[in-house]
Amino acid sequence: MKITSKAIYMLGLAVAATGFVACDDDHDMDWNENAPVLVNLLSCSVAEGAELPLTGNVVELTYDTPIALNALDVVSLNGVTISAKADPATELDSVRVDAEDATKLKVMLPALAAGKSYTFVVGDRLVAGRGSKTFAKGTTVNFTGKATAPVQTAFEALVNPNATVQAKNVHNFLIENHGKKILSGAMANVNNNNDFAGWIKTKTGKDVAITGYDFIHLPESGENWIDYTDITPAETQWNANGLVSYMWHWRVPADEQAYNDKDYKRYDSKIKPEGGGSGTNFDIEKALTEGTWENKCIMDDIDKVAGILKLLQDKNIPVIWRPLHEAAGSYKYDGAWFWWGAKGGEATKKLWILLYDRLVNHHGLNNLIWVWTAQCEEGYYDRMTADYPGNQYVDVIGTDIYAKDDNSQKAAYTELLNLGEGKKLVAISETGLIQNPDNCIADGAKWSWFNLWYTYNQHESNGDEDGFGNTTQSLNTVFASAYVINRDQMPSLK
Repeated sequence: MKITSKAIYMLGLAVAATGFVACDDDHDMDWNENAPVLVNLLSCSVAEGAELPLTGNVVELTYDTPIALNALDVVSLNGVTISAKADPATELDSVRVDAEDATKLKVMLPALAAGKSYTFVVGDRLVAGRGSKTFAKGTTVNFTGKATAPVQTAFEALVNPNATVQAKNVHNFLIENHGKKILSGAMANVNNNNDFAGWIKTKTGKDVAITGYDFIHLPESGENWIDYTDITPAETQWNANGLVSYMWHWRVPADEQAYNDKDYKRYDSKIKPEGGGSGTNFDIEKALTEGTWENKCIMDDIDKVAGILKLLQDKNIPVIWRPLHEAAGSYKYDGAWFWWGAKGGEATKKLWILLYDRLVNHHGLNNLIWVWTAQCEEGYYDRMTADYPGNQYVDVIGTDIYAKDDNSQKAAYTELLNLGEGKKLVAISETGLIQNPDNCIADGAKWSWFNLWYTYNQHESNGDEDGFGNTTQSLNTVFASAYVINRDQMPSLK
């Protein structure tokens, strides 16, 4: 075991307090174990067999005499040492003698998993009486993390009745924090990594609670410079208690020739302008018609995506799944800009239902939380409602907000909540300048999360401002808000 400088310091305190002397196999101790002053445990705040909350637990052990700690022994949870380093949230040592009452040992537990069994052990040679030259007998307590109970709210359960335990845990966690907290999030750069989230960490010291990835380069995956079957970035995020989101800039061939040639340079998600330029003439109505090359194209793509999502399901990783985003484009201005919205809302809804049926009922993907991205524009709420696939196919309603200020966007929140008849959570599925979380809560804009869009190669320039006007100072204000949940505050939802 490596002895850190902190351990040496703690041991020094113990030596000073108790008069410990060195011993080894060739030398007897200079003092005996049965010193006149014994050290006994009087009480432990956690009873054997207790069920504990998933976060915020402090175990308090009270002894019959003031104590000192021997840094050569440890406190462990399921065999893993609980670090004595200061907890960032409280700036207190995780294992410490109470500053006001030296008879008490306090141990801050890490986040627990729902329903999981734990064995908490205080080592036989950790706690010594100050001046007693005697160790207290070790302590073992068994307990479990509190089972995730059904949340009684107006929000509906996930639309997939066979949703995985992990997907349900995530959804319930979002419901529990509705109106209380907003989860932080950020999109990854296009080459499937955590680089942009890493830049935020360098500026704020915080990891985002949700990291978003994009299947934009699905045609090239496995054949070129990118392979989405490498789920390492998502797995890293989930294993650290973070949440994982995927969207899909669904690139399709510009025409049948590009499809036959697999000319990926002529694949696009955006509609080709009438005046010419890059884009695609791909016809969603033909894609929804069996027997067409367009239909074969989308079905092959869906099956390819399903294979990747299946890898995540096999690792018990739930996915906040956001396909067919921004389908309507802009009701007020230019209309649709993606091919899946080119023929209006009815065609988009048919594609959404096809996608749901193929992924859930055909491929058995039960790890998905389905997020519909609505175009929320004042004066066009009736059209937004007409284009909605329906509550039976949607778990969360999101909208993409690129505003010039950080206002709460309460009006948009209210309309989106009404769109789901008050039965669906509402999120900012993309944003540029981040909405001020304190104002959101104060205004009653109960967004479940925000998702900051990446600034290309920001992690390489390491500048103090991204492409949307978020500065190091403003990011620190957001990520330090009492109303924001970052990854280090996330419980295990496994």
